[in-house]
Amino acid sequence: MDCPLDTDVLVRAVRFEADAALRMREIGLRPGGTVRVVQRAAFGGRVVATGAGRLALDGATAACVDVEVATQ
Repeated sequence: MDCPLDTDVLVRAVRFEADAALRMREIGLRPGGTVRVVQRAAFGGRVVATGAGRLALDGATAACVDVEVATQ
């Protein structure tokens, strides 16, 4: 998940095994959804906003999420 801070991005793909992909969808990280990276952490970690919620992703997990900058 390489994107600018505080910018809405569109989730293009979430590359996980089936169980992990289901869990990501349950917590709001799904293809077609919009998220915003609100903080970068050490070793590639990210804190992302999904609606009113916040998710902390480690670097390995964040690397499995493909995004593009959302167009307004």
